[in-house]
Amino acid sequence: MKNYVRGALAALLVGSVGAAAQAADLPSHKAPPPPLPPAFTWTGLYGGVNIGYAFGASSQETGGLGYLNGGVFAPAAPLGSAWTTGQNLQGVVGGGQLGYNYQFNPWLVLGAEADIQAADIGSHGNAVVGIADALGPHIQSVNSAKKVDWFGTVRGRVGFTLPSMPNLMVYGTGGFAYGQVVQNAGFADNFIGTTVSSLGHGYYDNTRVGWAAGGGLEWSPSMFPSWSLKAEYLYVDLGSTRANSVPLNGGTPALIGVTTPLFAATQNSPTRFHTVRAGINWHFDPFAVVAPSSTSGALPSVKGPPPAFVDSYQPFQVRLKVAGVIPLDGHGTVYDSGAGTLAAGLGSIGVRSGLTGANGVIAGASTNTSTAIIPMLDVAYYLNKNWAIEAICCVAPHHIQGTGTIASDFARAWLFPPSVMLQYHVTNFGAFQPYLGVGVNFTTFWNTRVNNDVWGIPMAPGSFLSTLGVPAVLSTFQYATVAPSWGVVGQAGFDYMLNDHWGLNLDVKYIGLHPMVHSTVISFAPQAPAAGAIFIPVKVSLPINPIVISAGLTYRFGGSLLSPLF
Repeated sequence: MKNYVRGALAALLVGSVGAAAQAADLPSHKAPPPPLPPAFTWTGLYGGVNIGYAFGASSQETGGLGYLNGGVFAPAAPLGSAWTTGQNLQGVVGGGQLGYNYQFNPWLVLGAEADIQAADIGSHGNAVVGIADALGPHIQSVNSAKKVDWFGTVRGRVGFTLPSMPNLMVYGTGGFAYGQVVQNAGFADNFIGTTVSSLGHGYYDNTRVGWAAGGGLEWSPSMFPSWSLKAEYLYVDLGSTRANSVPLNGGTPALIGVTTPLFAATQNSPTRFHTVRAGINWHFDPFAVVAPSSTSGALPSVKGPPPAFVDSYQPFQVRLKVAGVIPLDGHGTVYDSGAGTLAAGLGSIGVRSGLTGANGVIAGASTNTSTAIIPMLDVAYYLNKNWAIEAICCVAPHHIQGTGTIASDFARAWLFPPSVMLQYHVTNFGAFQPYLGVGVNFTTFWNTRVNNDVWGIPMAPGSFLSTLGVPAVLSTFQYATVAPSWGVVGQAGFDYMLNDHWGLNLDVKYIGLHPMVHSTVISFAPQAPAAGAIFIPVKVSLPINPIVISAGLTYRFGGSLLSPLF
């Protein structure tokens, strides 16, 4: 028995020593090293805001004045003159930008950026020219004003970084520029020693195109790698505008037997300015592939397929898009609001010309409404994965073009058309998610202004004015206002979700928009100067009813914050 116990203990001791020796030969298992932080990169989308100051390029405006007839001085007319006026545009600018960068290597970054800026840029200038000729001394003068209401650019960017400072980029930029430019010019010629004075006015208001170039610095703080600060210089050239004179009193009597001369004048004005601005950007990359984590404890692989699409509930949604606004109708009916009144014994120009019918509609008069390309922001809340409430916000510039008997560039206005929609989203097709929506729109109009074009109202044969030998009456719009409008909105579109949060969007909307435009026309007949100026109130019933086609990015978030309401 003792021998048996001793043998068992010996075997146990030998086995323990052998196991220890074998364990000493096994490889050592260590915990995996912590993952390295990702290297900083400029690649990805970004968007942000900026504010700055614009100042002029010490430009010079040029103009001149010449006479169509000499009035009381006929047949010899004054010689006219030419002048130069200083211009110094300046004012505050501010807006937003959206762009994309791609970093090719540690020192080269290429990208593209689009921005839109609200602007309060303006200048004033004047010039006076004294002339003494055979007709005596007279003084010609011009008072010029220039204003840039807004502008935008679409530019390429070339950036350079250092491997030792990857979060600091120096870049150059250049490309296409566009903006709304308004030019006003008042002209006068005063004959010294007399009461004779000729007056004129020139006006230009349109969207101009040109180019922009500059450069800047952009820096991303190490503790906030998704954000960056930038300082930028940009030179903008929107070309030149020309304001041609509209005679205000040429050919009308100043004294008994004395007729003021009728002149033509012009003012050419370049639109060039520098901008210095500072901004902040938020960087994101919806197309980045997130490496899946390893379940075995090993380091994650930097390669592999992208994660599968997961259709989780995300209650909040923001879309940033570019939209085209296309009026389906835009052809207005013009009414003569003064058809029942008498002015200066002549009555309504529309009635006296034979163009206004018994219903007050001016025959042959209509309007067209322009298209527009605008940025658009949509914000939505999902009651559940299918039903959502969406608010749509944008601003759009339009101009109204008169046709027929009011053939003129009538007026321009900015539209603010917020809409609220109820939507149903179909989620049975995975990443492809179509939807339908219906809602209501309320459109207000602001910064409405007329363009001061002059056109001729023809006289119908046999009308009162035609019997007086007046072939046409010269007219221009004095002002315009547009009443707010309510309407229904129909919507159809789809999102294609790239992952749980990011997607691409395409959307089509129909907006019922039918405002009423009120204006006043100033008319005068050169063949009957004694009649003076005649004011005609008009109104335009303007069905616009646009189709809005938009495309852009969708971002959904907040799934960890709220549960579906239903």
